[in-house]
Amino acid sequence: MNIQSKDTAGKISENVAQNAVNQTEFGWFNWKIFFVTSLISLNIGFGLGSVGLVLPSAACDFKMSTIAKGRMAMMPVAGMIFGPYFWGNLVDMKGRRVGLISSLCIQGFADILSSVISNYYGFLFLKFFSGFGLSGQLSLMFTYIGEFQPCKYRDGVLSWLEMPWAVGLMIVAGLGWLIIPLEISYYSDSFFFFNSWNIYILVAAILAPLIALWIVFLPETPKYLAETGQRKKLLAILSQMYRENTGKTHEDFVERIKNLRNPDLDDLLNSQDSVPVKKPFSKILKNCLKQTKELLRPPYLKTTVLMCISAYCITSSYFTMVFWLPEIFQRFAVFEEQFPGQSASVCTVSTMLYSKNATPIVENDFTNCRNTLNPIVFSHNLIVGAACVPVALWLPLCVDRFGYKLHFIGASFLASILAFGLFLVENSTQNLILSCLFEALASISITIVMCMLVELYPTNIRVVASAFATFIGRIGAFIGISLVGYLIDDYCVPLIALVGTHLIIAAVVGFFVPIHKTKKAFMNREKELSQKQTFDSTVIVEP
Repeated sequence: MNIQSKDTAGKISENVAQNAVNQTEFGWFNWKIFFVTSLISLNIGFGLGSVGLVLPSAACDFKMSTIAKGRMAMMPVAGMIFGPYFWGNLVDMKGRRVGLISSLCIQGFADILSSVISNYYGFLFLKFFSGFGLSGQLSLMFTYIGEFQPCKYRDGVLSWLEMPWAVGLMIVAGLGWLIIPLEISYYSDSFFFFNSWNIYILVAAILAPLIALWIVFLPETPKYLAETGQRKKLLAILSQMYRENTGKTHEDFVERIKNLRNPDLDDLLNSQDSVPVKKPFSKILKNCLKQTKELLRPPYLKTTVLMCISAYCITSSYFTMVFWLPEIFQRFAVFEEQFPGQSASVCTVSTMLYSKNATPIVENDFTNCRNTLNPIVFSHNLIVGAACVPVALWLPLCVDRFGYKLHFIGASFLASILAFGLFLVENSTQNLILSCLFEALASISITIVMCMLVELYPTNIRVVASAFATFIGRIGAFIGISLVGYLIDDYCVPLIALVGTHLIIAAVVGFFVPIHKTKKAFMNREKELSQKQTFDSTVIVEP
């Protein structure tokens, strides 16, 4: 049967493309893609982790109140809210590679420019675009690396991408410790200033454009080339992957494909290149809206509601703490300097130093303001980053045994206990211990949400489902970060109670998520579905 339409002529089915990728084996090419994608994950850790250290460091230069600091923390997340659907549509039109290069350049150059701007609102504007670029990287790096991997190795490769994120948080904290305390300061009569924290932003931003430059020399993914009917390019990339992975020749790859006696792969070898399938923006947007509506109708409505609640609660709590932890560490350092030997919780510190009734009020006193942060802020931030590493190791090693659901419920519930435990801390050391455990558990919860989204939805709506849940989650992060700025000084108790309650809700919702018990069960289901499908590269059915 040979049925083709104007929009589908020339396309190669996803299953045929994946079958071809499976024949390229695993080797140097895959490690090369993994390394560059790990650098992207590392860069995301740089971009988000640096914000927390900049808040207290730039407070004097920008004369920021707690609310003004909140606005600064909100801007990257505001940019990330607008990202998922934009980047999803862009990569459908231009490819994964173009999307990654664009997002890295936007984020990198926005951060580089923000390092030399001395206007508060100009800084916020650039941080918005920094977050917008980071959103693209978060959305695309899993797709880019995943579409190069044979089925056998894909999940293992993807599971390890949290490790460079954790390492990135450690490195950016270490860079802050090395750079921000430096006595580098320049002020001009034209209201321009350049201090050590500006250098810190500049150094942390350099990695992004360097990664973009490297990706220029890397290929587009096989699945995108198959989807757009670029057959010659697809065959060339598959051959390159095979040659780099095995050290063999193109002729060996062709012979390997022929020996499989798979008519679909034989057709790929013998086919002529066709005009690439173009996707008009209007059609992509229409299809995106159609798939979004499908998410909000049975049989996916219940799952979508549960996953959006989970994403909202977890992301809100996690980003609230991540962006504000350095500020909290600094507050403890100031408190212990002014009130040596006196115990206090997070809320007590904020009330005594920064509330409207505080004596003295530290918040708006810029007369003798110092940009210098207490060294304990850097050491504590570094330790918090290191605390995420064991969890990043645990998840890929143990998820097969215990399953996503048990991990999610357990991590969310324990994180809620730790959040409420902030009421009981009496010094900065206890606060550090709880912060480390909280960050590690909340971080693993976010990763598991993304993994569950892959399992819960079929291929044709999986990308839109992930984008929609991510969009809701980032709205939660935006609201959470903004609430800290307005509440932490005078209404700290309800703020922490809100964070803990969000995590309890996430844990309860986790019980009702209709997910397979383990990842192994999911892989068995995918294998069964794959075996039932008939491969025909000339018959394309649009979802």
